[in-house]
Amino acid sequence: MTSAAAFLDALAGIGVRFVSGVPCSYFSAPLQLIDTHPDLTYVPAANEGGALAAAAGAQLAGTGSAVLIQNSGFGNLINPLTSLLLPYRIPVLIVMSMRGWPSATAGEPQHRIMGQVVPSWLRTIDVPFAELTAGGPQVTDVFDRAVQHLQQGDPVVLLVGKGAIEAAPGPATAPPQGTTGTTLVTTVLEQLRSDEPVLSTTGYLSRALFQAGDRPGNFYMQGSMGHVAAVALGVALQHPTQRVVALDGDGAALMHLGTFAAVGGAAPSNLVHIVFDNGGYESTGGQPVPATVDFAAVAAACGYRTTLTADDEPGLRDTVTHALSAPGPVLLTVRGVPGGAAGGTRASEGITVDAIATRFQTQLTGPAPHHSQRSDR
Repeated sequence: MTSAAAFLDALAGIGVRFVSGVPCSYFSAPLQLIDTHPDLTYVPAANEGGALAAAAGAQLAGTGSAVLIQNSGFGNLINPLTSLLLPYRIPVLIVMSMRGWPSATAGEPQHRIMGQVVPSWLRTIDVPFAELTAGGPQVTDVFDRAVQHLQQGDPVVLLVGKGAIEAAPGPATAPPQGTTGTTLVTTVLEQLRSDEPVLSTTGYLSRALFQAGDRPGNFYMQGSMGHVAAVALGVALQHPTQRVVALDGDGAALMHLGTFAAVGGAAPSNLVHIVFDNGGYESTGGQPVPATVDFAAVAAACGYRTTLTADDEPGLRDTVTHALSAPGPVLLTVRGVPGGAAGGTRASEGITVDAIATRFQTQLTGPAPHHSQRSDR
């Protein structure tokens, strides 16, 4: 296992000075230290493609650059990797944690595919890669080999297995002072009918929703970070008389902020988009989001009909009531704090994700018609 300090020193040792990325729990310890490292500047990005593009810009400006991402976001990275770095020969080091590798646990099916296909995809697009594992070679040796490719003008990927880099200590356990995701979820559910659909973003909001009371109308997104509002938009447009609620996080909303424009343009009157704004990526270690954003102002500029903000817990219930009855699309920003149902049970530990999708669809449309088998012979 490599210490966080040794990992950062190894990055600096091969000439890296600029680092961008999106958090992963595998990198929680290095991300806690990176801002104090004398030779490294870290710029958080909204998504993995943006991180790679920023690093490419720094590299073009003459500064050795790297990105820290997880393989769940490799899809976001593909476009700038294949259409920017490869044709323009921009040598950036891509350090990618490998969730679901060598195999995914039963409770994390969202990591199964990326945990298997990343090496073969990298071979297909002719991008060199190396592996850093808990029992493998020293990080300095792996980086020395990566440098050989970087010096030839090629981007190179370092695949990091679980436990290869030390984990950060757990967060403080003091009671949270402010609105938590659990409080938000409970308040929303108390005001909805049992048949009204709720879609929740990946991370602790989905866990909080599951723990607050599982029901067929809940759609828990354990992957596809940043896409819950778009999925909810599709649902809302197909069921215009059905109120649809999307529970989003600030980091997830920032990842694909352009969805706000799509929602505003389509203008579904039945969509209530709730963003829990606690300033960090709670499920990966509490790293801060790239910037403080006025989501209400963004939503208004994009065409949302109603924008509301709940700044504290005492006013939360009334503001949620207003949001659920206002003409949509509605954007409700709930300013909160980390805490509440941190960790806890994922929905997929008790229900398969395909079953979650099937029962959600049935809740919206009714059971699929039974087609009897017959022969035309």
